[in-house]
Amino acid sequence: MGQAAPSVRSVHAGHLPQALLAVGLALGALGSCTGAAAETLKIGVLGPMSGSASQWGIELARGAEMRAQEINAAGGLKINGKQYEISIVPYDHKSEAAEARTVTNRLVFADHVKFIAGNAIGATTSAAQTITEPNGVLFAFISWGIKNLGPDKPFSFRTDLSGLEVVEPFYLWIKEKNPGIKRVAAIGPNDESGRDSNSVIVNVAKKLGYEVVADEYYARETKDFYPLLTRVLATNPDYIDVSNSPGGSAGLLVKQMHELGYKGAKGWIGGLNIDALIKIAGKEAAEGTWSPWSLNFTGPEASPELRRFVEQYQKKYNEAAGPSAIANYVTVEVLTQAMQQAGTTEPKAVADRMVQGTFETMRGPLVIGGQDTYGINRQFLFPVVISEIRDGQVIDVGKSLPIELKKALKQ
Repeated sequence: MGQAAPSVRSVHAGHLPQALLAVGLALGALGSCTGAAAETLKIGVLGPMSGSASQWGIELARGAEMRAQEINAAGGLKINGKQYEISIVPYDHKSEAAEARTVTNRLVFADHVKFIAGNAIGATTSAAQTITEPNGVLFAFISWGIKNLGPDKPFSFRTDLSGLEVVEPFYLWIKEKNPGIKRVAAIGPNDESGRDSNSVIVNVAKKLGYEVVADEYYARETKDFYPLLTRVLATNPDYIDVSNSPGGSAGLLVKQMHELGYKGAKGWIGGLNIDALIKIAGKEAAEGTWSPWSLNFTGPEASPELRRFVEQYQKKYNEAAGPSAIANYVTVEVLTQAMQQAGTTEPKAVADRMVQGTFETMRGPLVIGGQDTYGINRQFLFPVVISEIRDGQVIDVGKSLPIELKKALKQ
């Protein structure tokens, strides 16, 4: 278990767990090679590709694969006179820290990767960093753990906005547009990632004058949320945030709070797959849910490049693209641009180049900041689009900029 799925060039294809085999078969192999002279550049992908959070990991692998396939089909990655064919090497850590250490060891010491693009869940990121940092492996992830970025982790980058970048602009929007909301409840997974996210919600809510009436946690594999929700609803919240819950858990929370009669406002600061929430919760229960992550990918705020990606993803996998796929596609965009600009695949040089200037991505211009928050510039920054579920559809209802992005754009 935990072996890598086949990528653009198959890796360990004979030792696949069932969940990853399905991913690998869906991805397929590139039909043409970039030429006999091309070297192979391996990029690892970590993620939960089985269990309740599997959608995140599957999307991370697919997003990286799609960008790698495009680069290979265009003749490969050309860096300082050398030509590279990109091979994506994904591993399933099953949302477990111990397994994350195991598969990271395999990536670094068996597969000899120098770059890892994508991971979710802060605790598994922390586990992987015990291997990536001392071995100089550039590790880019979407997980939100507060301790995952810092001056002591120079090879680590967060490629999606975390609660620290999103929650305050999101809650300012709620306060402005919905002044009747006074009492806030937060519900998140009972692990490092969940506690970090809930703490940001609680701190921001209090800062903005809300009364926090509940700060609750659940085990990640929980399916029956009725006892927890009964306790939360007894506090009479005006607004319930399901924090950074994965899509399966968020959908069940929204469904069950609706069944218990909750009529107040609800949001999902970790809304990385709004379609999963709608499918699990049902259209009626999901109605009105807010998210600062669930951009309507075919709406007016989406770039032409993003719309093209979404269309191709739907055709390739017969399901809608989620933000995790988009995030890891963009990660590979930035990594490969930085390699070309640095003229090398040496991780430290690439990391140094990534924090200089602006990168053109399908999300639009992207800068890497975070100095004020983390003590080091390792946080990808881009605009936040706030959406609402209406009649089973995702509708963009607002837009805001993370505080550090505002500062960067003024410079």
